[in-house]
Amino acid sequence: MIELTGVSRTFRTRAGDIEALRAIDLTVAEGEFLAVIGRSGCGKSTLLRLVAGLLRPTEGRVSVGGAPVARPRRDVALMFQRPALLPWRSVLGNVLLPLEIHGQAHRIKQSAGERERARALLDSVGLAGFHKRLPHELSGGMQQRVALCRALVQRPRVLLMDEPFSALDALTREELAGQLQQVHMEVRPTTIFVTHSIQEAVLLADRVAVLGARPGRVRRIIAVDIPRPRSFGHNAHLADVTARVAELTDLLHATDAPMKALLDSGPAG
Repeated sequence: MIELTGVSRTFRTRAGDIEALRAIDLTVAEGEFLAVIGRSGCGKSTLLRLVAGLLRPTEGRVSVGGAPVARPRRDVALMFQRPALLPWRSVLGNVLLPLEIHGQAHRIKQSAGERERARALLDSVGLAGFHKRLPHELSGGMQQRVALCRALVQRPRVLLMDEPFSALDALTREELAGQLQQVHMEVRPTTIFVTHSIQEAVLLADRVAVLGARPGRVRRIIAVDIPRPRSFGHNAHLADVTARVAELTDLLHATDAPMKALLDSGPAG
């Protein structure tokens, strides 16, 4: 479904070239949920923007559904760290916005089905009764739920998520991770989820891609073959979840070992 072949991306600045990604080979299957983790600056967000068509690779090829990605596509939705809701529009109006942007306003007016789908999405993430509220009347977690519904309302084939829960408190993040699990099991968009949180990656993903320090390269891909739904509460799969978190934690430390050794060695004598 999503394929990156030999993808590198270099940014040219006045201070010199910055190589963000190098020789990325990555495939994401139809309906799969892939989490991408790594240290800050390793190119995780750059990778998402390449798949979204917001950037072009310096080298290599990015394709979605067998077609090269040259520009943003209607069947690819991107969700950012901040919800970026329009403050003057209701919750329901914000969710319906992508349909209007893509020239489907007449359909919204004529078809109760589109509005009903938007309402159903809001209800599924715990926002029943909030359809007519304005964004400033919602908490940060509720606003991000609205942003998720807005991303899903077009029935995208691909959902790209750039640390969407990073600004939220730990309890709200865990609640949203649980709701995202449920949504993904029902809707099944092909998903790439960028996160700093190993726990989040294990709770959500079918596989986790670990990127090394800049320039970002795929160091390892770990399968998370644990039945859903997953949580850190007391359940039959808690030991498996905890073990996978430990495995990924050790792997991330291992990918940083060369830099740690350099720092520990001190200045050359």
